[in-house]
Amino acid sequence: MRLLYLANSRLPTEKAHGWQIIKTIEALQKQGVEITLVAPRRRNTITDSLENYYNLAVPLEITYIPNVCGWLETYWQHAYFILQRLTFGFLAFAYVLFSRADAIYSRDITICFWLSLVGKNIIFEDHEPKKRWRWLYRWFIKTIPKKVIVAQALENLYQREGVDAHSYIVAPNGVDIEAFANVSADKNVWTDTFGFKPDEPAVLYVGHFYAWKGVYTLLDAAKFIKGMIILIGGIPQDRQKVESYILEKKLTNVRVHEFIPHAEIIKFIKSADVLVLPNTAREERSAKYTTPIKLFEYMASNVPIVASNVESFQGYLKNNENALLCEPDNSADLAEKINMLLNNRVLARTLAQAVSGQARGYDWQERAKKIVKFIDGDSSLLLNCQA
Repeated sequence: MRLLYLANSRLPTEKAHGWQIIKTIEALQKQGVEITLVAPRRRNTITDSLENYYNLAVPLEITYIPNVCGWLETYWQHAYFILQRLTFGFLAFAYVLFSRADAIYSRDITICFWLSLVGKNIIFEDHEPKKRWRWLYRWFIKTIPKKVIVAQALENLYQREGVDAHSYIVAPNGVDIEAFANVSADKNVWTDTFGFKPDEPAVLYVGHFYAWKGVYTLLDAAKFIKGMIILIGGIPQDRQKVESYILEKKLTNVRVHEFIPHAEIIKFIKSADVLVLPNTAREERSAKYTTPIKLFEYMASNVPIVASNVESFQGYLKNNENALLCEPDNSADLAEKINMLLNNRVLARTLAQAVSGQARGYDWQERAKKIVKFIDGDSSLLLNCQA
């Protein structure tokens, strides 16, 4: 099978969507799919190649679409954002029209919609419903013939909207089980990187510092937690806000670090005592539709997890079975659940082992197998994968 993956993204990128795109492509390649990534040639502060940045064993074939309005980015970002999307969409559409690919795969709903109208074999990967123009979104998902939906809550939305149940599968994000299995925990990373003792309990959050991720709830909980709070990630502006908040609240047990390359962050994740996903329930995308890669990586780490009790996580994490779930946006409850794991090693080990065993079902390769069968029209999969 020859497949084009259309991605209007700056690649490589420190953001999670870039990792998700590349891991999807890599997994499909391992299933025998010939893939060409079609992406814009955008200005990038990351100078590494895709192969080096994402540690790819097999070189990736890339077709770059000219960024004809790139000059505008410096002077008028809002106009650039709109024009860049329009020009990429137009040029990518033209490129695909003359392509001999067997299928087109993309996370861009607008491109997928228009290409579906001209008879192309389109697969749209849906992560969350659009906030604005929801009526248009409903029309698009009913028109595009094949969808891979990442969030379990999206299936409920599709059913309510009357989307043909044979036109989509549910395939959550994944984790590289082999990569996690090949890395050992090492408490010395905390001394080497942050300067505190290896026997000091480490409570770790990895990811962006957006408010909806619940980072400030974790910061408000910090003064009640009997250990060091480590935050790794965030773009510079968000890290600066977090660091200012830490100073304002006079939090002495919190450390902040910029993004660490994925090949290295695995050791930090596996060396933590507790991993935290403190998402808010106040925003729809957080409460219902986020399926962060970090969730599955946490699951594979053999480290206990404390997460917000939101619908987004309920299909994967069960309170007192494979994690501890706390009330969203409640810093006191978050601190209590974290301390419970720090104080009860038997409980922590039991939950970690339970969730680690379940992580194997979310390997990127298993996900890719479902997608390939779906593209090929395996009708049995359409019923078996709606879970």
